[in-house]
Amino acid sequence: MRNGKNFVWILDDEWNEHHLERNMYQNYGIEVKVTRSETLDVDLPLYAPFADGVVAQVGFQCGADLIEKLNSCKVISIPGVGFNHVDVDAATNKGIAVSTVPDYCAEEVSDHTLALILAVTRRLSAYNRKVRNGKWDPLDTMPIHRFSSRTVGLLGFGRIARMVAEKLKPFGVRILVHDEYVPDETMRGLGVVPVSLETLLEQSNVLSLHVPLTPETRNLMNYERLSKLPKGAFVINTCRGGVLNEEDLRQLILEGHIAGAGLDVLETEPPAKDYPLLTMEEVLITPHSSYFSEESITELRTRTTKAAIDGVLGNELPYALNLKKINI
Repeated sequence: MRNGKNFVWILDDEWNEHHLERNMYQNYGIEVKVTRSETLDVDLPLYAPFADGVVAQVGFQCGADLIEKLNSCKVISIPGVGFNHVDVDAATNKGIAVSTVPDYCAEEVSDHTLALILAVTRRLSAYNRKVRNGKWDPLDTMPIHRFSSRTVGLLGFGRIARMVAEKLKPFGVRILVHDEYVPDETMRGLGVVPVSLETLLEQSNVLSLHVPLTPETRNLMNYERLSKLPKGAFVINTCRGGVLNEEDLRQLILEGHIAGAGLDVLETEPPAKDYPLLTMEEVLITPHSSYFSEESITELRTRTTKAAIDGVLGNELPYALNLKKINI
């Protein structure tokens, strides 16, 4: 507590205003302070020891050193799906629950994935660029194949991938899925074909990635695996940049084996101005924006704040990564 009131400390370099959050906290008599990276050193001793809850924005590092100073904290609420910026083991050792909002943007990300698939397979970026440069020729970006004749492979079959599959079905494509953690009967029941990773790679004209970034999945899609895709295949990534080895992808595009890619996430965000993929006509890049809509952001902020409040009050946390309920 701080000044005799429950206290939530927001660590945020992304959102410039927090009116929605402040109003929600005020309804529960909870004090709130916001810290940005440039003020962390000054704010740390003032707020860390007294925070009953912490909101750790994606990208704001919340490592073991910071967590060790959270002497009163019951919950770290993350406004997003990813949690690589929070040391969950350190939080667990301190008895702090770590909660995410895993499904707030499933509609948006699945829409964005489908948009990237259609954009790169129909080569819309190349067409647009050439028309803007005064060239009007529908035959200079071949080959383009009838989409219904293609096979789309989904690596991972969680919430978002399942929505992608549903949105793909009306196009008539064949949908293959590999996910070691989902039973084959579940996949078949949802109208997709479960296959081994080897088969997924060998038969997918479009490979869409839907796995979390873990030590096991980092650089999972490297030169060796990507080269198993059929010649002329496309790669779509809307999960995490580190899953895909971008230099290996570039090399295979230069070699003419992979036709192109649609990327919403990169290993380094934002990329440097001389980042090689930025100049490749075959690659369409969006700025980690697949999660965004006005509705998704409002939902994210509301649910993140609700999780912080529930943690502070000792209520159940259905999306906690470690402790579902905190003893207070």
